Amino acid sequence: MKILITRPEPDASALADILSGRGHEPRLAPMMFIENLPNRTLDTAGAQALLITSANGARALGRLAGDKNIRCFAVGRATAEALRAEGYAHVTAAGGDVNSLRDVIIDAATPDGGRLIHVSGSEVAGDLVGMLTEQGFDCERLVLYEALPVTSLDAKITREIKAGSIPAVLFYSPRTAAIFTGIVTAAGLAPFMESMTAYCLSAAIADKISSLRWQEVKIATEPDQEKLLALLPPVGQAGRQDDNPDRSREQEMSDKKSGTTEESGKTAVPAAGTDKQEKAKTTAPGAATAPDPAPKSDPDPKPKPKPAEAPQGETKSRAGLIAAALIVLFFIGLAAWPLLYPVVEPYLPQRTAEIISGRLGQAPAADATGMTDATAAIEAVRENLKADYAALTDRLAALEDQVKSQQSASGAPDGNGANAADTEALKGEIASLSARLEEQQQALAAATEQVKAQQDSIVKLETAEPVAPGPSPEVAGEIVDLKTSLLDLKSELGNLKTELTAERDTVKSQAGQIAALEGALKSEIDSKASRAEESRRTLMLLAVGQLQRETRSSNPFDGSMKQVSAVADGKFADLIGTLQPIAADGAPTVATLRQEFGSIASDITQTARLPSDETWYGKALHRIASAIRFRRVDDNDSADVDAVVARAERNLADSNLAGAVAEVESLQGAAAEVAAPWLEKAKRRLAVEGAITGLLQAVTASAATAPAATPPAAN
Repeated sequence: MKILITRPEPDASALADILSGRGHEPRLAPMMFIENLPNRTLDTAGAQALLITSANGARALGRLAGDKNIRCFAVGRATAEALRAEGYAHVTAAGGDVNSLRDVIIDAATPDGGRLIHVSGSEVAGDLVGMLTEQGFDCERLVLYEALPVTSLDAKITREIKAGSIPAVLFYSPRTAAIFTGIVTAAGLAPFMESMTAYCLSAAIADKISSLRWQEVKIATEPDQEKLLALLPPVGQAGRQDDNPDRSREQEMSDKKSGTTEESGKTAVPAAGTDKQEKAKTTAPGAATAPDPAPKSDPDPKPKPKPAEAPQGETKSRAGLIAAALIVLFFIGLAAWPLLYPVVEPYLPQRTAEIISGRLGQAPAADATGMTDATAAIEAVRENLKADYAALTDRLAALEDQVKSQQSASGAPDGNGANAADTEALKGEIASLSARLEEQQQALAAATEQVKAQQDSIVKLETAEPVAPGPSPEVAGEIVDLKTSLLDLKSELGNLKTELTAERDTVKSQAGQIAALEGALKSEIDSKASRAEESRRTLMLLAVGQLQRETRSSNPFDGSMKQVSAVADGKFADLIGTLQPIAADGAPTVATLRQEFGSIASDITQTARLPSDETWYGKALHRIASAIRFRRVDDNDSADVDAVVARAERNLADSNLAGAVAEVESLQGAAAEVAAPWLEKAKRRLAVEGAITGLLQAVTASAATAPAATPPAAN
């Protein structure tokens, strides 16, 4: 089956080899041609993968110098094979469309793993960069080639489409399908699509050819070449649907030699005149002296006596008559052949028809009116020959009857004289017939010459430039004006093409400049972002340092607290939230807390020893205790109040505020109530110091893990 391929090269030739290997006849009609863009470079520094959405992109990528070990994501298997052919080892293939490629990338790559570079042509199907950017990836596009559309079909392909000999066409992309639709519509070939089947790689491609009426549109179950080619009919079935131009000439000749027809295989009916030809073989001149056998159609099975030998002159006369009849039949067939040939031509083998058409001079069908005079002359000769043939046939039959009667009477004594007279009469008849035959031959020769002259005229007309009748002066003037306008339009079109070429070169140059500017701008933005982040960290360290200095006293530090909040810009919210309630009043220092605890230490221990002051006895003891204060300071290991207070004082002396707070928190009852105000102040100091330490550690850690700033690209 002949199949039209619309893919651009070199994919078209590769597909043609596959189809030829499966027994099909590919016809190449690429709808686009690929032009690689000059001065392109590939920078894979900091990139985690390349994204390739076509085999053309893979081949264009192979021309550039770069890291062949970088990970590559291909839109489908064909693109993946093209990448491997260019030397890329780590290739992952998607399902054949941009959506499946997006899903594969999202599953296998990470947004913080580095840049993604989409290698593509000037036009793409689907916004892959936009899809991945929405998912948080840093994705950029690198244009390496452009696919330019063709404007027309090859003349041979056009003739085959009009002849209906191409029943199938393959479409691999929406753009090639759209270009094909525009070309066949402009060329007036749209009606011929009704006899063709379109095979599409996807439904999106089928939408592009929906404006044409097809015999059938078939879509692959998956956007994969093997799935598409599986839709093609088997080669044997395709051969039955299409004419078979490769049928062997030997088989055709064998059919004809065996006397069978191609349609039914039955014995062919002999042509008119065959029976007379068989008789002529039995009466060839070389066998003139042989006895005449009895007719095979004689129904009498009994043997007949052998007839007497016929006179030699009579046998020669009979042979001459039969030869004359055969000659007449030959010329009748020759004269009628131009009229019979169009009828039998469809049933002849292709090569036989070409040989007969070339040697016997079939009149061109393109100019039937030019053959009117020749056809009329041939028709007149044919009618005359038919009449003469009928008369000759009757006359020959009568002569044969006379010969037979003479043969039966040849045994009479006076038979030789009568036979001689009859022979002379027959010779006269033959001479007359020969003269008439000569006249018909001359007329046929004249008609043949006329046909030949007409054919020469037709050939000259076909090869000559068409000459129209001379127009009127008004029409001639309009023609001149139209020609002038046409020349002006051609000149303008040439200028537009020149300008378009110049504009295209300018656009290409500007595209390169824009790409370079985009790279420089991105680098500058990244550098500025890094510098801004570094500045923010520096400001944060300064603000936290100022806050730390202010919190070393017991004074409020709400001013420096506001600075830290502004610089943090929402970060470190938990640490800053701890300090904000304390900033307005401040927190006492460790020295202040040590002094205050020393003043309440005796109160804590005595309160634990004395009874309640609600009775007169308790009140008296409390008055005495207020004048005389004492407590034990040598007990460090027990759990009584004196030991707890002693350990707290020792921790405060060592500036271990957290240890002192832990000891005081273990007090209970009246002693805990006396120590409660001091404990609250101590906890505020601990909260301040813990938050300051946490801020310093967080800011220092972010500065250590931040990437180094990228210097701006040189112009």
